[in-house]
Amino acid sequence: MKCKGSIFLLLISIFLLAGCQSAASDGQVGATAFNVVSKVTEIEIRTWHGDVHINTITDKAFIEQLVDDLENAEINSTATVDWAGPDFKVLFKNENRVLYELGYCDRDLNFGDGATGRYWENDQLYKVNTDLPVD
Repeated sequence: MKCKGSIFLLLISIFLLAGCQSAASDGQVGATAFNVVSKVTEIEIRTWHGDVHINTITDKAFIEQLVDDLENAEINSTATVDWAGPDFKVLFKNENRVLYELGYCDRDLNFGDGATGRYWENDQLYKVNTDLPVD
């Protein structure tokens, strides 16, 4: 009976520690949240407001490089920054299925605290400045 109690306490401790570690890493500067689980076959660009189609990128090398850059990018919080928001939606797709969506700004953003980039998601700015063909 004493052994079962010890195992139970050990399991509870492991779950608590895992939860604390997960909470500590959420929103951490330098961490990245971008993670696509399937191969991106195209990138669709749409206006942020109005959802108008702007362009579709199918260049395999460009897509692979951008996905790699985003997966390895540092991020900075924009939670306390007062700004207008992104200009475009960038939909990372596999065939017709949307895998991931980010905001995109047509110019480099610099909030003065090391947060520079063009790609945005949920109050996080990815430190990636790759231009997209939006003209």
